[in-house]
Formats: sequence, structure tokens, C-alpha cells
Amino acid sequence: MNFHEHRRWMFILGLAVLFAAGCKRKPDRLVMPDGDILSGRLELVDGARVVMDTGERMLPTEEARLFPRENSAGCRGRVEFHDGEFVVLTGEGESVFDAGDVASVVWSPASTERRIEVKVPASAGWVDTGLRVTAGEMLVIRAKGSVSMETGTCGPDGIDYFSTAMALVPGATNGQLVMRVNDDAPVAVGSGWTGEVTEDGELMLAVNRPNRESVAGVGGFYVVEVVETPGVVGYPTLYLSPNW
Repeated sequence: MNFHEHRRWMFILGLAVLFAAGCKRKPDRLVMPDGDILSGRLELVDGARVVMDTGERMLPTEEARLFPRENSAGCRGRVEFHDGEFVVLTGEGESVFDAGDVASVVWSPASTERRIEVKVPASAGWVDTGLRVTAGEMLVIRAKGSVSMETGTCGPDGIDYFSTAMALVPGATNGQLVMRVNDDAPVAVGSGWTGEVTEDGELMLAVNRPNRESVAGVGGFYVVEVVETPGVVGYPTLYLSPNW
């Protein structure tokens, strides 16, 4: 093997080592309200019983909400985990999720979830939802309806080939549903968004449009449902709400 071949094989070997290190699985975590964290490899969830290779905990309830990694509100019920799969048992049957598709599981009473429905007119600019959100909790937003913009009619995902630097949210498309908390940087929501609240404050929603006083050619509204659940985001993070 000559010098150049040796260098090439050493480079390939280095890439393989880096790839293997990057693929190493992060530990699962169970976060308790008092800050106690059980970290390790998740082996079993049987309702209120959570078992890792480093220990186990008994929770005061079996009621939880599972949040998939995809943009989804998830589902609520009794949670089980075995053989690499989460199963949520609800009154309507069961839902099965591969462990790699799960973002978090939150044990919390349904009574602590806050759910509102608000109408967001296209011509109104920023609309105060009346919901004060808390950093670290999970937020699910779903929108439906249609609006008329100067460039056409669209649903909550907006007109994907029209945007402007002079809009309420320059990075979003024309007619897209957008949100912000207080004066924090706005986020494009579209027809659905699930994520973690990054700061405390009032939740504001708007239909993205050119940022000017004239609303000629703009009309219609979106009906938006917002659900806030105590919880955190991780892989997968198992979290007991402090509201128990």
C-alpha cells in the first residue's frame, strides 16, 4: 500500500468512527416534578410503572399524553412500552408508535390541559388569543378555513409561491397562519404546529400579509384550535407534570 492509499483508508476509517459516534443513542430520561431525573435505557412502561436499566419509578397515575415526532397532537390514555414500541390505550382502542417516532410522553391530568378555539381574520393583523403560555410546556396548534389575499385564495399553509419581505413575518408565505409569544421572534404555523413554548407570555396569532394599513382584497378567517399541555421535549423524554 503506497502513501496515498494509506491516507485514503485512514480518512475512510476516521469517517466511520465519527459516524458511529454520531449514531450513538442518547439516553432516555424520566423527569420528576422535584427535578429528580432517572436516566438510562428505557425497558418498560406499564401504565404508572417506568423501568430503565438503571432503576424504576412508580408514578401516581397512568394517564398520559404521547407526542409523536411528526406534527401531531398525539393521543391521551394509558401508556405501555415494550419491544421498542409505545402503545397508548384510549377509550376508542389503541395507537402504536415505534420508539424512534416518539418525542415525549407527558403524565398529566386532562384537567391541566388548556384548550381554546379562536377566530383569526386575515385583515386583523396580530390577534391576542387570551392564552398566556408557559415556557417548557407543549403547544399544539391546528387551523382550518380559507382567506382571500391580493394574490389569491388559500388555506392556513398560505400561497407557497408568494411571499414578501414587507410582510408581518417575512419568512412565511402570503396567507400563512403565524404566531408569536409577546415580542419574541414569530414562527410560521400553517395548518398545524407542535412544539415547546420557549418563553412565558401572551400567545398571538395572525394571517401573514403585507405589513401596511390597507387591507384591500384581504378577507376571510381561520378557525384555530390551541392545546397547551404541561411537558418538555426530548428523545424520548418521559415527564410527570408538576400539576399532579
